[in-house]
Amino acid sequence: MRRALCCSALSLLSGLLLVPLASAKTPPPWPADLLPLVKALQKAGYQVRFEKPPIQGAYGATNARKKIIWVDPITIDLGIGRQTLIHEAVHGAQGCPAGKLQTIGWKNEMVKSVDREVAGILYRNYSHAKFDVEREAFAMQGHPKAFELISAALKQRCR
Repeated sequence: MRRALCCSALSLLSGLLLVPLASAKTPPPWPADLLPLVKALQKAGYQVRFEKPPIQGAYGATNARKKIIWVDPITIDLGIGRQTLIHEAVHGAQGCPAGKLQTIGWKNEMVKSVDREVAGILYRNYSHAKFDVEREAFAMQGHPKAFELISAALKQRCR
């Protein structure tokens, strides 16, 4: 009796373990609202990885020479996934065609308080040589037509 109970419990347990595996669908790696920009980056030749970037402490990273963009999945939980992808996508567009980041020339004005905050981030975290490309990427993060503008820049610059 005890052996039969043990085997039935084991059978039930293994059945429970197999059911979720068989019926679980792998969720898409990217949230649906970010897919248009991810696809534009892929069309431009970028690998877009939804994984922890190779730079410690960074939420996103871009290697324009190798055409790889990383966005840490935790950015979705933090509510900054869209902004992070936009920021890195701007660097993707800036990196075309030569693999070296150069400003695109967008003149996006930021609210004065946001501009001051961005300036603080730039001075604390970036070399002076990167200020212009970083400022352009930060300014685009809040732009209502960011996906459209970046997609157009990718088409134009990443041939």
